[in-house]
Amino acid sequence: MEANWIIISDLILRGMAIGAMVATALVLISRSRSRGTSSVAALGLCTVCYLLISAPTIMPNALQPLMVAGATLLPLALTWMATVQLTDDASQRRPVLVLALLTVVTAALIPFWPAMTLIRGILAIALYLGLIILALATDSDDLVIDRRRFRRGFLAAMGALGLIVSVVEASGLDANLPNWIYPLQASAILVLALLFAIWALEPVADEPIKRTGFKSRADLTERVEQAMRRGIWQREGLTIGAFAEELGVPEHQLRATINGEMGHRNFSTFINVARIKAAKALMDDPSRGRTTILEIAHEVGFASLGPFNKAFRAQTGSSPREYRNRG
Repeated sequence: MEANWIIISDLILRGMAIGAMVATALVLISRSRSRGTSSVAALGLCTVCYLLISAPTIMPNALQPLMVAGATLLPLALTWMATVQLTDDASQRRPVLVLALLTVVTAALIPFWPAMTLIRGILAIALYLGLIILALATDSDDLVIDRRRFRRGFLAAMGALGLIVSVVEASGLDANLPNWIYPLQASAILVLALLFAIWALEPVADEPIKRTGFKSRADLTERVEQAMRRGIWQREGLTIGAFAEELGVPEHQLRATINGEMGHRNFSTFINVARIKAAKALMDDPSRGRTTILEIAHEVGFASLGPFNKAFRAQTGSSPREYRNRG
């Protein structure tokens, strides 16, 4: 009798999670929102497949191979959706996307090469750790408040769940799980589906900053611009916290102002616009022809050549050396 109740509760929870994911994806598609709708739809479909294929009472059917394929693609779908939401920098997305692709490929090879089971488990652990690290590493630099909420809520929880499942699978503990584990797993996925729905379906205001809970300040815009004209961007390792302290304002108000009033989504990009503009002026100055690129990088606030080259190429499409030698 107890086993029957466990099975019934598991089926109910999985059905509710499937309903939440499908409804969220359909609403987002109908709204044609610019929040990575395709990646959200892919995640929803793969999650539905995983919920169906991992149920303890699943019956063989003609659609089972498709469900297995969808469940196998879940790490890639999750990573695609997460990176679209987390960062505007393609270079930050590539490492975890490569890990996700390798995880999927090794999972697909397991039926033909059982030794891939351990490799796939290790890659999956690395992937979910990578997503958590990416979420933490990009948090302070992000000016979009609802995106910060997303990484701190849904993504952190999803990464933790994926990490736990991957560790269990890699260690072989999933071979003989007790029945009560299944409704617990379904409950966790249902909670994540609801958290995601709450975030993704939040009404869009005409001015996005109004729904963040923080108010931007038009008067603060002028103070920010004055500080930029004074050359605050030249400070090596400048953070938004240090910028807010310099202006004597709460950090959340500065974030809201740079994002809402000035239209920037990332603090480093905002600062680097001024830095690269100054670097181009220095390289265009005939009297600075003997100044090395590394010296110019230090002069405009970069600690090393690597970040300078990356920021310069992102804004100009060429490296500093190519820009200087353009003829």
